[in-house]
Amino acid sequence: MNQEQIKKQIEQLIAQTEKEIDKVWSERLDSILKILTTLYEKVSDKDGHVGWTEVNKFNRLNKELDMIAKEITGDYSKIATIIKKSQENIYLEAYLMHMFIYEFTTQKIVMPQIPRIETIREALELPIEYIKLLPTLAKQRMRVLDRIRNDIAQGIMAGEGFGNIAKRLRESLGMTSKQSKRVARTEGGRAMMTAKYKSAVELHESGIEVKKVWQATLDKRTRTTHRSLDGQTVGIYEEFESPSGCKGQHPKMLYGLNSAAENINCRCDLMIIIDGKLPEVRRAKNDDDESIVIPYMTYDKYKSWVKGGRAA
Repeated sequence: MNQEQIKKQIEQLIAQTEKEIDKVWSERLDSILKILTTLYEKVSDKDGHVGWTEVNKFNRLNKELDMIAKEITGDYSKIATIIKKSQENIYLEAYLMHMFIYEFTTQKIVMPQIPRIETIREALELPIEYIKLLPTLAKQRMRVLDRIRNDIAQGIMAGEGFGNIAKRLRESLGMTSKQSKRVARTEGGRAMMTAKYKSAVELHESGIEVKKVWQATLDKRTRTTHRSLDGQTVGIYEEFESPSGCKGQHPKMLYGLNSAAENINCRCDLMIIIDGKLPEVRRAKNDDDESIVIPYMTYDKYKSWVKGGRAA
């Protein structure tokens, strides 16, 4: 087993979580469209037109919108549960796989015991308020409720037919699903990095010399601050420091004023160095975004190497 195999297994777990989230929003779209269909059937005239006055009679529209809001609140509760469960599974799998590598490499028993669920939850609990899961989902919930209310109410006021409003709702909930999956991917990646870090701490405490190295993805999409962080080496308990001023123990866990911009969709990795031994090669992306293996170098050297025609 190697790091690439671990990443692939974790990616499969994240992909499964994304499917579960897609299912939640697909079912919610179907439910909203049924509500909208029933509303149109009740208030349409003989030509199929819906009047704003008629739809507001007996407070019909607000009652339906309130019902939709209540159901979406329940959806976000489901999604929070899905993501938390995913984090716990990813943490455990990543922890065990990294421990396997460490024990095989050092030929030493490092893992004291398989982590209990309470230990995993404690490890995943974030001390930084503005990157916690529930507040993030709460903000998303408010935005999607506003979009849905506007899609329906403004469409009816403009005299639009069912088809146009349904199209906008599909687009809005499609965007919402993408946002929820982005959160799930960020949280899944954070769980994997946390497990990798915690297992490295166990290795260090067993008496093995351990350092950690920030590894950015070597391609054009890597954000500038993470290019600067690439290759930064610190002790196991020390923090990495980004040019933005954010700090943290590992990628996807930086804190500070710009933490969201540093953590969301971060593709960086944490490399654990045992007894000072750096690898001879690392992965990068070529101009066609294909994965390639190159001699080990930092992002700055990689950039110069590419500009120089990739000459040896």
